[in-house]
Amino acid sequence: MRECELSVKPDACVMRAATELQFPSDTCTGTPCILVTHRDRDTMSRRARNPLSVVVTAAGIGTALLVVAYFYVNGVAHRVDPQSETAITVSPRVPVLSARRAPNTLSTITRIDRLDRALTTVEGRIPSSACLAVNWMDRSMLDVRADTAFVPASSTKLITAAVALKVLGKDFTYTTNVHAKMDASGTTGDLYFVGGGDPSLIRAEYPSLEKYATTAGTSLEKLADAIVASGVRQISGSVVGVDTRYDNIRFVADWPTSFYMTEAGPLGALFVDDGMILGQQFKPDNPALAASQELTNLLVARGVIIAAAPRHETLPDDVPVITSVTSAPLTSVLKDMLVNSDNNTAELVLKEIGFAAKKTGSTVAGLQTVQEVLAKWKIKDVVMNDGSGLASSNRISCSAFQKILSQEIDVFPSLLAIAGETGTIRDAFTDSSVKGSLVAKTGTLSGVKALTGYLTIQNSEPVIFSLVMNEAGIDNKSAYRPVWYALSDALNRAKSTPSLEQLIP
Repeated sequence: MRECELSVKPDACVMRAATELQFPSDTCTGTPCILVTHRDRDTMSRRARNPLSVVVTAAGIGTALLVVAYFYVNGVAHRVDPQSETAITVSPRVPVLSARRAPNTLSTITRIDRLDRALTTVEGRIPSSACLAVNWMDRSMLDVRADTAFVPASSTKLITAAVALKVLGKDFTYTTNVHAKMDASGTTGDLYFVGGGDPSLIRAEYPSLEKYATTAGTSLEKLADAIVASGVRQISGSVVGVDTRYDNIRFVADWPTSFYMTEAGPLGALFVDDGMILGQQFKPDNPALAASQELTNLLVARGVIIAAAPRHETLPDDVPVITSVTSAPLTSVLKDMLVNSDNNTAELVLKEIGFAAKKTGSTVAGLQTVQEVLAKWKIKDVVMNDGSGLASSNRISCSAFQKILSQEIDVFPSLLAIAGETGTIRDAFTDSSVKGSLVAKTGTLSGVKALTGYLTIQNSEPVIFSLVMNEAGIDNKSAYRPVWYALSDALNRAKSTPSLEQLIP
């Protein structure tokens, strides 16, 4: 007796006989397929169409196919001479067209629809001089003036970080060297403290003085310990600061002078504690000299005798390296820069980009390299005059930010501030459903407020968003917070998984 076995699977239905009688592998297809293509911006609405109507249509088509399949199989059954009168009936436990057969797909479609509807309310909240773009799973969910460039403020740092990862590499580290000629007694002439551009070189006390504490600092104490361990007991000259890796331009030309010393600078390749000397109220004009003073203080505290005051000079050719200290990997440095919105780090990273690409450690060389890299990436609508975003002459579109965020989607989410928890958004979204899952870079200048980043979703791609607002007073909390919260509430619709009952029509 020949037996007929019916195998029911989510993607195919195959009937086969135990004898040589076989049917084509595509004889019976039990579930409908939905082909989703990218929407053409020139021919379709920028708003996503209602995906639930697609499900209903597909279900009807699937039902029709099942009817055709039934009559075909029934006809074949009549042509086969049975060996037994025993009938075998196989009924699937779950109907072929049940939502239980494809809950993940239907859940995604439902969440896309929810997000699309919620974003409609956000669009009406943003000022006319603003852009907003939202993308999820390679589809544009919202596009409001996304190709128009606006003043981005500190969101500029996202561009700086992306280009740094490309030019320098994620494992790049800074090295700060100490050079000296030392005799057998441990006495040196001048001890040269040579800056390698490390923006994170700090003393142990410094993070406690910062609004947003550095987490990946390079320890100056560690370097002082290494100098003593190398045998240095006495310096007959001075600790000499050397910062020739970069130029000596301390501030960016496009900055207002009110930003000098307070928001950023003075800049240099030898840079400790953001250019400060601990215990002094004001920053010195010369960061290399300030760094030399800090190292002098640490060496004296370790018993090293130093004859003269710190100086700022160049390194002679014949003085060997006696020790050095290395920074954390670039990704850690960039994380501090992005989470804390560190302006000094952004500007020094930009100079290092110029040094690596053009052998010139300057803002100009760094900016030239940034534009060259962006051109290769086919990213337009970017005008940058610094690396930090302090320059109000910068212009970047939401579309450009979206491309950068999409390109760096495997790296950036772990480098950004976490809503309600860390960095520049630790005090925002504390009572929101996106606390802990929204990560972003903020931007603030007078009349400028930006929020650009991701809503992370477990077991799914993050939602990518860019919001840049330019309007008088928008940097006031009462003006921008309602927009931020409306956007975050809408984005959270993508994270909320519908129940099975909600998926069934």
